[in-house]
Amino acid sequence: MNGTFTSLLVLESVVTAVAVVMFLYRGILDMKEEDHIILDDAENHLAREQASIRHKVTVVSGYIKVVGVTWSVLLVVIFGVWLVKGLNLL
Repeated sequence: MNGTFTSLLVLESVVTAVAVVMFLYRGILDMKEEDHIILDDAENHLAREQASIRHKVTVVSGYIKVVGVTWSVLLVVIFGVWLVKGLNLL
């Protein structure tokens, strides 16, 4: 294998690891998120905490979309490089 293909595989592995970590983090945040109604002022701190968690989930979800697109593009590029290398051997 040449250096380009190996570098792309390493980069793909790193992007995959980042995606897995982000999915795990979002899962942990989702477990903390509750769907109950805050009825009195004594529980306002719970409402602020839930708003903070929802904001974090939204931000992480945006990054997950970016990582997903990056992962897909890298996968297509790796497949293209592999295909071109295979055709050059024939």
